[in-house]
Amino acid sequence: MEKLKLSEVSDLMEPSVGGCSSPRLQYALMADNRIPNMDDRVKDQIMDALRVRDQGENIIGLCGPDERVKASVTTVMRRSERDQLFEKIVTATVTKKPDITQIQTQIGDAICLNFDDKIDLAESSCCMSYGNNKRIRTAERALLLCAKMKELQTVLVVMYDLHGRLDLSEIGMPFGEDHKGCKILLTSTNLEVLSKEMKVHKLIQLSET
Repeated sequence: MEKLKLSEVSDLMEPSVGGCSSPRLQYALMADNRIPNMDDRVKDQIMDALRVRDQGENIIGLCGPDERVKASVTTVMRRSERDQLFEKIVTATVTKKPDITQIQTQIGDAICLNFDDKIDLAESSCCMSYGNNKRIRTAERALLLCAKMKELQTVLVVMYDLHGRLDLSEIGMPFGEDHKGCKILLTSTNLEVLSKEMKVHKLIQLSET
């Protein structure tokens, strides 16, 4: 919310009693100060969680209205880049019907993993063929993605817009003992998706107002 301009404050001024400003002005100023501070505290909580190099807090969940969630994550990514917390920061959009292959491609592109090159190598060495289309199965793509991510000492993966349970291992996400430097930030408008279905290690919630 933008700060109130002097002209806007003047418009809110009404005749007062005993030198007190009008309730309407008091409410407007209070709301103007309160909302940004609440979101700022949430951003600070996320940053604190990202700085913790503890395998117990590798998967962080952020729940709230979509636009405010994205604004908060954008700020967090900017701060992380500024503070050089991660060697790489990558993002992927999950959507209501997750396409595992598409998610793998989004992350792979961000860390310079070209699955097509690996496919060509597999074809030349193993001659793998599936009908008219030659490809690497999702599980094999997951192994390639996992191995590539482990080459990064620290990496932040942001996955937007979860609507249900998502198998991170199926995608190829290493975390915990498998990769202590990998942090995963999941966002959703549904609290239960993060708390019950994804069982995030740390859950942070934006207020609805």
